[in-house]
Amino acid sequence: MEKYNLPGKDSWHNFDVVGEAYREAQVTAALGRRPRLDEEIEDVFEALLVPEPDNPHDANAVSVRVNGHVIGYLDREAAQVYRPIFHRIAASGMVATTTARIWAVVRESWEDEQRARFFSNVRIYLPEPHQILPLNNHSPANVAVLPWGGALQVTGEDSHFSHLFNYLPKNGEGLVILTMHRLIQSLKNGTEKHLVEVRLDGERVGQLTSATSNHYLPTVAHAADIGKELGIWAKIKGSGLAAELVVQGARATELNDEWLNTMPTFPPLKPEAAVYNVPPAFTGDLPTRRDHRATLPAPALRSAPTNSPSASPSVNITSKPLKGHVMVNEKDRRYSPLTHRLAGVAMIIIAVIVGAMLGAIPLIGPVLFIGFLALGIMGNIRSRKIAAVLEKERSIPELRL
Repeated sequence: MEKYNLPGKDSWHNFDVVGEAYREAQVTAALGRRPRLDEEIEDVFEALLVPEPDNPHDANAVSVRVNGHVIGYLDREAAQVYRPIFHRIAASGMVATTTARIWAVVRESWEDEQRARFFSNVRIYLPEPHQILPLNNHSPANVAVLPWGGALQVTGEDSHFSHLFNYLPKNGEGLVILTMHRLIQSLKNGTEKHLVEVRLDGERVGQLTSATSNHYLPTVAHAADIGKELGIWAKIKGSGLAAELVVQGARATELNDEWLNTMPTFPPLKPEAAVYNVPPAFTGDLPTRRDHRATLPAPALRSAPTNSPSASPSVNITSKPLKGHVMVNEKDRRYSPLTHRLAGVAMIIIAVIVGAMLGAIPLIGPVLFIGFLALGIMGNIRSRKIAAVLEKERSIPELRL
């Protein structure tokens, strides 16, 4: 299938994949080898985001695949949000493509001294939903869109608001594909200024300054020489009063020979629809009981944190052995149930030691001792609940995605 590269800076791995803890064999195969004891492996790979409408556990499921191996999934909440986007891409005969950063290590096991354990963490680049598909769907077939690049402001767009207004989404921000054309302006002194004019679906919507135009004029000329138009991603932002455009495309000095020789055209997308005809993609590659492993927190990855609403959600599960509810998030899942139980015991021990030290303080000492002891007991109870929930979670196949 043709690849649909997600627009944006794909070196920013801002989204945590779920389910990698249960896919030791798949993650190891994607890496190419298993780490040696205490060896940390961290590398970046091309990753495919494949919707699985035939997945028996969740028709919204979106798997993350590296080198042909399913190494995890988008969490349920994110999969539901991104479903229309990835289904449209798949129905158009393409597969959403991004990058994934995989971290893995093998450590000695606290639970089983005879066996070392495998830990992993997978993060991908995933833009906000409204930053994946262009709002204009009728670009000419011979438009070659530049790879994503640094942001540059378009000038003069305020004079074309009546046209831009037709593209503004409800949330006030989105992506469009502009075409770039050579513009010659004659000055009063008789000299000529060469600029880049940008058009949205054939209509002029502004231009670049003289300085920024110089970054793109050679590529515009190269595209014209081979009978193509040059396209560029642009962020459109505004309201009912005004709109602005910011182009994001690689400059002439940043393009490699492979792209210049091929100048791939932007792939056609199916029109927006409520339902798309998406081919089945579920591999049946479910984790086995022996693949159940906890994950350790990976070292800080070289990417910025995200406040995206698509970040991994907490799951509220009632634990039968213990009364009440407890919120379990992805950070909690990175440790085994036994680790949480040991942490609970440690809380009580620390509370008793600190409380005993403070208990010697006149008058308020006994109060402090009781307070710290209560905190230790509450921490122990929460850790036991989390351990019970994780044990229950691992026994339910539907929660492994």
